Amino acid sequence: MEITNLTENLFIYYLHTLIMIEAGTQEKGDALVIIESSKQREIIVESKIMAIYGESIKKTVEEETADFVAKIIVKDYGALDWVLRARLEAAIRKFTGGEEP
Repeated sequence: MEITNLTENLFIYYLHTLIMIEAGTQEKGDALVIIESSKQREIIVESKIMAIYGESIKKTVEEETADFVAKIIVKDYGALDWVLRARLEAAIRKFTGGEEP
């Protein structure tokens, strides 16, 4: 009986632990995307060129992660739009175990 309770408690603990993945690098021309489990949607974008391309980056993140509930952090290092989209897709696939959100 105790082993069963221990197994159930470990499973419940596992379900409530923080899941975090990363995709991309911090190299010039790339982006690092971090997704953390969360009960609410939150998007954080960091870039040295926010004043110029910030709205475009945010729009891309919104489009690629629509209806995806998690904390999404994007650290842009001058990535082109297609690179950012690829990194977001890779991060989402890792986070969901290869399934679409």
